[in-house]
Amino acid sequence: MNITSLKTRSAAVNPLAVIDRLIAELELTPTQYGDATKSYEAVAAVLQKLDPQLSPSIFPQGSMRLGTTVRPIHEDRFDLDMICWLAVSGKHHTPEQVFNVVWDALGQSEVHRQMRSKMKRCIRLEYAPERKFYLDVTPAVPDWAQTDSLYVPDRERKKWCSSHPIGFCDDWFKRAAEILPTIRRALSARNRASEFVMANANVEPMPEFGEFEKTPLQRIVQLLKRDRDESFQDDPAHRPSSILLTTIITQSYSSLVHLPVGDLLEFVVKVVEKLPDFVVVVGAPGSQKFYVLNPVNSQENFAESWSNEHYRRFRVWHRRVTTVLQNLQQSKGLGADVMLKQLSESFGNDRVIRAARALGADTNILHEAGKLRVSGGTVGAVGAAIPKTIYFGSAK
Repeated sequence: MNITSLKTRSAAVNPLAVIDRLIAELELTPTQYGDATKSYEAVAAVLQKLDPQLSPSIFPQGSMRLGTTVRPIHEDRFDLDMICWLAVSGKHHTPEQVFNVVWDALGQSEVHRQMRSKMKRCIRLEYAPERKFYLDVTPAVPDWAQTDSLYVPDRERKKWCSSHPIGFCDDWFKRAAEILPTIRRALSARNRASEFVMANANVEPMPEFGEFEKTPLQRIVQLLKRDRDESFQDDPAHRPSSILLTTIITQSYSSLVHLPVGDLLEFVVKVVEKLPDFVVVVGAPGSQKFYVLNPVNSQENFAESWSNEHYRRFRVWHRRVTTVLQNLQQSKGLGADVMLKQLSESFGNDRVIRAARALGADTNILHEAGKLRVSGGTVGAVGAAIPKTIYFGSAK
């Protein structure tokens, strides 16, 4: 049983059932995902018109490939990512030159010309607001030091940056996600939908929407990304990046996945508790350097830009989110009213109501009473009052 399969259980039994529904609200809908796939394919078709000698290859990357997309705070749009790999030598071409090749190619399309804007490492395509997403196209060239890696341009620093997004996702993250936690009742792996094949072998297809049936690792990443977004929304400069967060979560997950635990929530708490163990701190206080190396490319340090203040605020956030999950774990066995109240304090009353309804709970009188109690699987009007909305990890 993975986290998704807990949807069939009563919200009174396991808080992860409600959390799963809450996170599901933050993902692309099937309609939005289909629209994003069409846009991806349209951009790929434009880029495929580049000089054949460049041998352009197009593939999705980032949270879309990982299956950990979460809608940004205060936005109704998703940030989707793709790579445009060109068979040119980074030794003989500057980052700006390669960047401009892809920029100019997109400018040849009347549809995409006005949508373009230059970012640090990618070209952003801004779609109409009703499309609910924007698409970041990152140029890339082969890594001349490693045959299975690549370089992407950093326009601000005017240098090539080594990366390995496919190896990170396919060879490392997805393999880690396939190993399920050791729990007394066995977890069963999800069935994976078959990938469709596009006519052009150099354009990798987007994953099928059905692949968004989550593994526990994907759900933990989504949960913590959302909490991070809430906690750092007024401090974006010190916000831990998604790739750094995904890396240390996966490392913590892998270190614990074979150790028996009583239930899945206990496992989630343990994974979160250990996160700081995977941030390497070198040097004396005040002049420390921080390392979270790409597990498939040791040249890439995801904490390269961290200062002591970044690390301090990461630890403050980590203590907060750990406490929230520990309190939720302690609420188990004390009654569904206590558990649901705890969830409401973290996620907000309205969102918990929607999740409870999706799980089959009767919440019709919840708004009138302003109180939560579950008896026989229904939400009634007796119990502790729900406070004002407090998002997961930060008060509002």
